[in-house]
This record gives sequence, structure tokens and C-alpha cells, in this order.
Amino acid sequence: MTAPSPRRRRRTLIGATATAAVLAASALGAGSAMAVPGFTVGQGGDRLAGADRVETAISASKMLYPTGGSNDAVLVSRDSLIDGLTASYLAGLKYAPILYTDTDGVNASTEAELERLGVKNVWLVGGTAVISAAQETALKAEFEGVQRYGGKDRYDTAAMIAKVELPTYQPEKVFVANGVTDADALAAGPIAYARGYPVLLTARDDVPATTASALGDLAVPDRVVVGGTAVVSDATYGALEATERLSGVNRQQTSAVVAGWALKNAYFTDKNVALVGSATRNGADALVAAPLAGSTGTPVLFVQGDQLGQHAEGYLEDHAPNLDGRGWVFGGRTAVSDAAAAQATAAAQ
Repeated sequence: MTAPSPRRRRRTLIGATATAAVLAASALGAGSAMAVPGFTVGQGGDRLAGADRVETAISASKMLYPTGGSNDAVLVSRDSLIDGLTASYLAGLKYAPILYTDTDGVNASTEAELERLGVKNVWLVGGTAVISAAQETALKAEFEGVQRYGGKDRYDTAAMIAKVELPTYQPEKVFVANGVTDADALAAGPIAYARGYPVLLTARDDVPATTASALGDLAVPDRVVVGGTAVVSDATYGALEATERLSGVNRQQTSAVVAGWALKNAYFTDKNVALVGSATRNGADALVAAPLAGSTGTPVLFVQGDQLGQHAEGYLEDHAPNLDGRGWVFGGRTAVSDAAAAQATAAAQ
């Protein structure tokens, strides 16, 4: 069984393969003087959640592909999110949803979603410790193509994914985020998906050799660090030869800064918005939000516990005049409470 060949992505905001699904799912409005009457966040079918991270990923996949029709899917271990931090770029290259699998085999829910989508090619992110060799063998017997990207550590895995289309495709920008904390890499995920910007990982005080090597291979002069000096020091910023830093006083503000940057630099729209939980345990929801958010050009904001938080509130108030599309929430009520969603709706109005 041969692995699927990487293919160059047509760099548009909404991928050609996903266009019909996204238009059916999102129906963007034409703008108004304020958020349209009735604009809500996380109400009705706009809360994409399930009993666990597996089901939340499936809910997001069904919104992106309501009638199926995805040839590709990216699988990440449900128990080792860190390997999946850079999966958004790979998913964008393949117009693919991100789904969760178990270590030793694909769970029944994800298997059913792969079947519903009509998947032919499966892309595994992570080594055999998190997605076993036996599972890979079983997948190769079921699908036309199976390819794994799993390095000796998270930095190596990120570097492998970043170089997947070299030399055919040369990205315009590359993101670099801390490889120990997950929030900053996840905040960049929707842009990585939509614009084809790889995400590389670094330590706070030094640049791993595999990351430095990947930067050399990519030869991208525009290097955007996501996160403040607490996670990527000034010395490391200099060693990376970075050109820009997107950061705030915490992960909530950083996500709002990234959202604003996406509007100005990545062709995202302020007609839509999406909320995810900001706690480390909620990173799984943020990861699977990237394909839908990226495909529709939707900025993603991190909420602060069971409250919306001042940074998300400020973003929504600033962009209220244009909010006439969709207000999604990714994750259950322990991740984004009904109170936070209600506060978001009020800020949008």
C-alpha cells in the first residue's frame, strides 16, 4: 500500500474541496451597522461539542462536511495532544478534518466518521508510542493511503510536517511557538490551515536543532513568533531571526491579538467568531476547531474560565458592527460555559 502523495494546495481562504460544505454550513451575511438582531454565540447548532474530545472533533467535522466528501483525514492521539499542535498546517494542505484516535486502534466513533466522510487517505501525526504501529498496519489494510509524521520528539514532528511539501511549495510565512505550552500554537492553527503557514516549535531559551534545521530548509524570511517572552525569550526570538511577535499578557489576550492579526494579514473575516476554552485541558477543542475556523476565515478567541474575559469581550465590542455571520463555540459547557457564551452575545450586540 503506497502512501498518499503530498499535493500543493491552492492558497485561497476556503479550499476548493471544502467550499460547498462551508457555504452550506456558514452562510456569511453582508454586514450591518451593528451585529444583526438575533446574532448569538454558541446557541442552537452553533455549539459544536460532544461527550468527550473525540465526539467534539466529530461534531466539528460534520459541520465542515455535512454531507461527507472529504478524501483525507488527519488523525491525532486523543491522549497526546502535544504531537498534534502543528497538525493544522497538514490538515489545511489536505482540506482535511482533524479527528482523534486511540493509541492501539481507531475508536468506533471516529471509524464511523471516517466512513461517513468517504475518506481514502489517512495522515497520522505522532510516533508509535501514541499511535501504535499495529494501528498503522490496520489502517493500511482499510484505506488507499496512510502516511505517518512522527519524529523523535514534538519538535522533530513539527519540523517533518513543516517540510512536507518542499520543494514544490514554499510558504510565505512560518509561525513559531513554545513546544511545552499548547495555547499559542493552537491560537495560530486556523491561520496555518487557511494560509499554508507551517507551525514550528521551540523551547523558551534555545532553539532545538530540528527547528533550526527546518527554518533553514524552509528559507522563509517572515518568521512570526506567537507568545510573549515568558514562553519565547528575547534571546530565542533573536536566534530564530524572527520578524514579528504576536503576544499578550496571557493566552486570552494573545488569542485576541492573533485574531486581529488574522483580519489584517490573513484575509479572515470579522463577520464570524468562535470561542474555545483556554485551560490546558481544553486544547483538544481548539485543535479540532482549526479546519472549520480556517476554512471560513473565522477568528478564534480563548475564554477565561467560566467567564468571557476582558480581551475576548473587547474584541467582540470592537467588531460588533460587522458580526452578522456565525458565532461558534467549540467544546462543552465545562470548557465554555453558557454564561461566557451569553456574555459574548451581549458584547456582540
